[in-house]
Amino acid sequence: MAPEHGPASPAGPVPRRTLTVPFAADGTARAPLTWSQQYYLGELDAARPYGRSLAITRLYHLRAGVREEEATAALRGLVERYEALRSRVTRTASPAQQVHRHGSLQEALHDLAAPAGVPEVRAAAEAVLTELARAPFDVVEEWPLRAALIGTGGRPRFLAMAFSHVAVDAFALLPVSAFLVDRCAQADPIARTAPSSAVEGLQPRELAEAEASEAALRTTRRALRHAEQILRRMPAATAGVAPSGTGERFRFLHRKSAALDLAVGAVAARTRESPASVLTAAILAVDAARTGERYGVVQLISANRLRPETVDAVVPCSQPVLCCVDTQDASFTELLRRTASASLRAYSAGPCPPTALAELRAAVEKERGIRLDGAPTLNYRPRATPLPVRETDAEELRRAAADTESAWVDSAMLWQSAHYLSADVDGSGVRLLLQVDTDVRTPRWAERWLADLEDLLCAAASGATVTRTPAELG
Repeated sequence: MAPEHGPASPAGPVPRRTLTVPFAADGTARAPLTWSQQYYLGELDAARPYGRSLAITRLYHLRAGVREEEATAALRGLVERYEALRSRVTRTASPAQQVHRHGSLQEALHDLAAPAGVPEVRAAAEAVLTELARAPFDVVEEWPLRAALIGTGGRPRFLAMAFSHVAVDAFALLPVSAFLVDRCAQADPIARTAPSSAVEGLQPRELAEAEASEAALRTTRRALRHAEQILRRMPAATAGVAPSGTGERFRFLHRKSAALDLAVGAVAARTRESPASVLTAAILAVDAARTGERYGVVQLISANRLRPETVDAVVPCSQPVLCCVDTQDASFTELLRRTASASLRAYSAGPCPPTALAELRAAVEKERGIRLDGAPTLNYRPRATPLPVRETDAEELRRAAADTESAWVDSAMLWQSAHYLSADVDGSGVRLLLQVDTDVRTPRWAERWLADLEDLLCAAASGATVTRTPAELG
């Protein structure tokens, strides 16, 4: 599967032709956007002026012998099955979505003229995928997916797809991948190969209807009560810095570290807390050390897929939730315990309409006389294989320290946050991508922040007594 971020790939092969793929399905409908769709539409609109698409990308290696017609039929069937993939946004006072009964996709067909092996074709396919995801989606006029077949000698080898975040989130692509694996693609270690639930997943309009119910109103009230408690405690947004003048307001720092992988797994093993809680606690500890504030706040991205009918729903369900932890007089072990408890409270508070949360935030800001838009965000994305959780020691951590990759990269994703940490976690380790707003944080701040995060976790993993101050870690 193609990475969601990383260095830009070289230009791919020129498409030899473009294929029109008509589709026809039962039913048409108009419905409000779901809460999660409203959230992602707001983020997409904020990212568009910076040329970012918020596209989720997937690259599927086709099974041997699959013909162009079979891959195209699978693409057609996918769109006909899932309403989110044949819906467009209508820009009204309250943006809605229109499900279309029929239409057609444009599928680019790329072919390498010279004979090439799988690595060469994959590299070309990754370049095509980068181009598919580059331009922001026009959610009013464009279908929320773009597709291309890449092969050699007239035989397709890869199916590249870019999806609008208003139509899907990462969990929504699990049943999409299952559908394609069943019909034309090789099994993917990141994607399920069969639906996980016997319950048919909700379509977007059905989820929107559920969010208008009395039960959903109770969820909204609970979520807003939780958010208000945190908004009244959280520190003010960080003051800005002088703009860099480079024209690159948002920068993205990628880091992969063997020592960090070991440290997160070791602390999780020792404390019996999840790697997600370990990483969240480390973020709160580093931020508290830098600001001196008693209460640490981080936004966590909640998947909101506990109900059986949402498990295999092809529609975004994820939204940020506020997590607040009292850092006063807490060792790192105690802070981790508090973080795990606070995370559960944040997730259980549930989702709510983004407009209601924005109105609450504005009201509290006015009352307190401060800005509150500086909360850091952690998007912890577990993959199919779990991070190894085992003990380590200072010597193993020292040897692993040399195995580190760190680079400034580009990204299709861009979020409204002073700093936003994405963590892709699987059996091979933890891959971090830190987005920083250089009107608020400097690139040097970002490099130091990730280094402090790793230093703190390595100290905790080696058995050192960890305090709130990174300088005291040794």
